[in-house]
Formats: sequence, C-alpha cells, structure tokens
Amino acid sequence: MAGGRRGGAAVRGRGVRRRAVLRGRHVRPAPRGRDALRVDLFDEPGGFRDYFKSRYGPTISVYERIAGDPDKVAALDEALAGLARDHDRGAPTLSMDWEYLLVTARRAG
Repeated sequence: MAGGRRGGAAVRGRGVRRRAVLRGRHVRPAPRGRDALRVDLFDEPGGFRDYFKSRYGPTISVYERIAGDPDKVAALDEALAGLARDHDRGAPTLSMDWEYLLVTARRAG
C-alpha cells in the first residue's frame, strides 16, 4: 500500500513503515548492531544458486514468473552463481561472509 496510510503512519515502503512504527509511542529504541554470518554449506557457486532457486520464496517467485523465457532463466542462474563467486573468500570450498543488521525493539512502558 505504497503512499497510503495505515494506523496513523505513512506507508511509503517497508523500510519507511518499519521506521514509523519503531518511532511510535508504543515502542522504545533498543540497541542494534551489525554482525556477520559465515556461509560455507556449498561446494561450489551452483549449489548456492540451486539452494535459493528451490528454497527461498522470493527467488522461487521470480523463477516462476520467468519460466517461459529460457534466456531470463539462464541470466538469473548466472547472476546467482556469480553472486556466490564474487563473495567467495577463497577457501578450499565456497565460503562467504554475509553481513546483517540486527534491530530490536522493546514494548514501551
């Protein structure tokens, strides 16, 4: 519902909505931080691609939408494998470090 209003907070996208809710009077700020996750479950970039292709909802949806276009499927296959190659740390098997942002909120009061 981009650009609409819900619960008194402007909704312009998921990030904006989240920030609006977190600034509300019902929650108070809590510490946040960044961390990294080592991903070393895959022997090669194709395994990484195949995992997301068959198990990660948003990726599955894209593959379903482009299923009738072999060129687009091949391009997405290569892009996902390339993502793994680009972030490979160069260990004997595929090993990547992925950074994430941890945000928590506590109920006010």
